[in-house]
Amino acid sequence: MPQVAPPPPRSTHQVGASSSAPSLTAAVWNRRAASNGLAHWPGWLRGLPEAARPITLVRLFGALFMALPGLALVIFAALHAGTWLAVATLLLVATHATLHAVAARAEARGAMPGARAQLLDAHAPALLLWTSLLPFVSHVSTGPALMLGASLALALGNAWMTARGRHRHWRRPLHAATALLLAATVAAQAPALPLPARAMLLAAVACLGLSVVAQLRTRTRRIAGHLLLVLGSVGAAIAVALQIGTANS
Repeated sequence: MPQVAPPPPRSTHQVGASSSAPSLTAAVWNRRAASNGLAHWPGWLRGLPEAARPITLVRLFGALFMALPGLALVIFAALHAGTWLAVATLLLVATHATLHAVAARAEARGAMPGARAQLLDAHAPALLLWTSLLPFVSHVSTGPALMLGASLALALGNAWMTARGRHRHWRRPLHAATALLLAATVAAQAPALPLPARAMLLAAVACLGLSVVAQLRTRTRRIAGHLLLVLGSVGAAIAVALQIGTANS
């Protein structure tokens, strides 16, 4: 009786390839899930904590916007609006860009900010608002200029006492007095401005004021307050551009 030849063995290469395909697919999928869809993003951005990533991007956008288009705004003011407005615009742009860059760096580090960083972050809305109103002082009488100077003196005095740990019971009255002086300055400046610049300046002031309210209500590092600060900075820069453009038209 003839013997039946056994069937040829399967190719080990094909078996190995077919068995390794699912494992390779799973490895790629796991790497994609671990990167949270940020495979093409820069390494420093992928390394940020997920909670700090949107705040860092928002404040970084504010810093870059005030640094690059803001520089063009300073040159535009120097060419079409005189030295005083150019210097005031430069102070606005430099202050806003620096504060947003410092905040973005603090969020990117992820650690608890130091005492100086906390002090600067607490007084950032007042500094942003003060520098936002500075370019419009030359278009009104001396009353708003004096109120703006008094608000700066109160803000600096409050910051100095806070850094020294003195007169803690005077912090809230000084904050309230500074806010009232800034509000009075806005009320005195707004009627003298053209309608487009006035509307944009009031929108910027509203964003900066609401950022303080958001910070006081949440008492956490939420993105809403940071987004309002950036919107206030952008609105202030646009208000200056509208003021210069309207005056030259």
